[in-house]
This record gives sequence, C-alpha cells and structure tokens, in this order.
Amino acid sequence: MKPSIAIIYDKFLVQGGGERVCEMLVQAFPEATLYALSAKPRAFWEQRLGRRVISPPLGDLFSSRFLVSALYPIAALLMTLIKVKADVVIAYSSSCGKYVRLDCQKSILYSNYPNRGLYQPEKMISSRLIRVLLAPIMALMKPVECRQIYKYDRKLSISDTSRRAMLDFAGIDSEILMPPFNEQAISAVAPSATGDGRDYFVLISRIEPEKELEYVIDAFRMGPRRLKVIGKGSLLTQLRRTSPDNVEFLGYVDDSTLSRELAGARALIFPSEIEYSLVPLEAIFLGTPVISFAAPAMHEILIHVDSGQPDANALFYPEKSANALRGALARFDDIDWDTEAIKNGATRFGRDAFTARIRDIVYGTAAPAP
Repeated sequence: MKPSIAIIYDKFLVQGGGERVCEMLVQAFPEATLYALSAKPRAFWEQRLGRRVISPPLGDLFSSRFLVSALYPIAALLMTLIKVKADVVIAYSSSCGKYVRLDCQKSILYSNYPNRGLYQPEKMISSRLIRVLLAPIMALMKPVECRQIYKYDRKLSISDTSRRAMLDFAGIDSEILMPPFNEQAISAVAPSATGDGRDYFVLISRIEPEKELEYVIDAFRMGPRRLKVIGKGSLLTQLRRTSPDNVEFLGYVDDSTLSRELAGARALIFPSEIEYSLVPLEAIFLGTPVISFAAPAMHEILIHVDSGQPDANALFYPEKSANALRGALARFDDIDWDTEAIKNGATRFGRDAFTARIRDIVYGTAAPAP
C-alpha cells in the first residue's frame, strides 16, 4: 500500500514558474492532498489542479504577493493553524507554506529561494519607508524561519544558486533537485515549424520592479529591433505608456500563444538575476536561443556560446544595463545558431526524469546526497 502524500505550496496567485512546478508535483502524486495559504481565483486553480486547495481561515484575504510579504508574520501564523497529517509531506515552499504543523513519518522541504521578503526585502517591497517600518518585525522572524526549515527531515533546493542562498542566509545546507519543464504540454501546443521569418525578440516575465525590466526597454529604444513582452504585473501600464513603438506588450497569453511566440522569436531575452526559471528551458526546447544576463543560475541551465560546447544555446552579457544588452544583441546577429543543437540542451530537464527522482525520494529508495 502506497503511503499517503500531502503537498504544501505557499500561495496560488500568479501563473508563474513556481505554480508550474507545483502542478507537476501534483501530477507526480495524483492522490496527494494539497494545501496553500490562498488560491485566487479558487475555482480556476482547483479546476486546473484537479483537486481542492485546502487553506486556513482568512487565508484568501492574502490576494497579492505584496500582502504576503508585508504581512508575512500573519501569513505564517495562519499556516500554523493547519495540521497536515500524512505519511509523507512535501512542502514546495520558500515562504509561509512551510509553517504548517506536521504529523507525518517523512517530511521534505523543496525550496526555490530563501524568503526574499525576509532576507532581501528591497526585491519585494519598493517603498523604503515600508521596509524601514517592517525591519524590526522581519528581524524577529528570521530565527523563526530557520526553525521552520530545520524541522523538515530532508531539504532540497531547485539550483546551486538557491542552495548557496539558503546556506548564506539561514545557515542550512540542502541537496539540489532541478525542476523540469513540461515538454509534453509544450509539444501539444507548439507550432510544428518555426520557419525562417523570425523578426522579433521576446521577453517573458512578471512585470514587477524586482524583475528589472526597464533597462531592456532602453536597450531596444531608438533601435531597429522589435521586442514582444509577455506577462502582466504592477508596472505593465507604466511601461506600456513609456515604451517606444518597437516594443509591444502582449500582457497575459495562453500556453498556445506563448509557445508560438517563443518558437517564432529570434531569441528570448532573459534579463533578471534569479535562482532558476523554466522559461529559458521552454525556449531552447523550441529551438530558440537565449540572450541572458550572466546570472550564476543561468550558467547552471544554459550553455554559453563561448564555452566551445557543441550544444551552445545562449549568449550571456556581463551586467544589467542597456549598453551591455545592446552589445549582446549586436553580437547575436553574427552567430550562426544550430537549432537542433539548441534543442539538445533541454533534454536533461525533462519531466519524466524529475518525476522518477522525486518518487524515489518520497518512496524511500533514493538516499540523501553526500
């Protein structure tokens, strides 16, 4: 008889990479119960995930990422009202989800990045005044956060960048399990051929301050190249108003449109410093190279054209500035990209391998990494 499984996630508020990974976890364990602080809109998420999302009382009042960060102690306190009883608990959590009370034989924490609201509040809260007011409370929360991480039997991080951040901020080491992208879903909606008429670049991101997208817009300003921006967020209206005519904002698009735009682009622009992302993997799976800021995590998943490796799929630029990106764009034009070689770089991030690995961990056949 298989053990009972419970999956905890922080909150279902946006359709981003974390939500896609959680969806694949749910698919790997279709019998699992699912918990989260909130789900907005609840009917959408429960239909998409194929099950009820169990939340604490008042959890749905947290309807934005800002509220979860600004009122983090309250969000964490609400999660402690939930007692999760199962043989195995998987908390895919970087913030409040891991605060649930556990009644289990085995507990696994799978973490994106240590809670930025605590350790890097400037990335989440743009107002300096609010950060100053919250600083004493957040300082008190840090040791509490560490205790929540410690209580899990096994700790996993999504990348070495994430692992190092947890070690630096919380003093806790972890194993690395890189998330997959859903190649089956992309194959189902992707165009059968990309053609030779690529005449634009594409940027896919939440349109939020921490994504640092303004310098990308500046790099395309007054230039001949076209840029399509896919995503929504608090800065969407402002950037639409101030961007040049050769930058087009598509807002939120469905998976079919996203795959079509990715496959038809000359390259994906990836400008942020982040611990991991599924978007570059989806791009190279479709044969689209990536122009990326040289963040350490991107070196973990992409192959730089200067590496000399035959499966090169990315061009890195050294600093987050319009000039650096313009230089990369100019160099990109002179590179003869091999579409099939680009696609090869995605094979090690397939969903089947991830599912097999996480099942091994849950069902007890996979030993912790040394």
